Amino acid sequence: MQNRRNKKVEEYWLKYYMRDHCVLCGNYGVLDTRGVKTPSGVSCGAVVFCICPNGQIMRIKGGDPHSQLKVK
Repeated sequence: MQNRRNKKVEEYWLKYYMRDHCVLCGNYGVLDTRGVKTPSGVSCGAVVFCICPNGQIMRIKGGDPHSQLKVK
């Protein structure tokens, strides 16, 4: 686990995923893809921190992404 922000990832995020807010997580910092399945039906979703600055800060602080969800 990295203990610092990744500037290259932030630059990529700013270029492709930033509008008025993070279009990946809605500025919550956490992505919940549980329920996502491959075309063959294999579950592949997870609850993870986003690549946005909010998600990176939460990851650095060592939090649990599940504890940050609004709906668990």
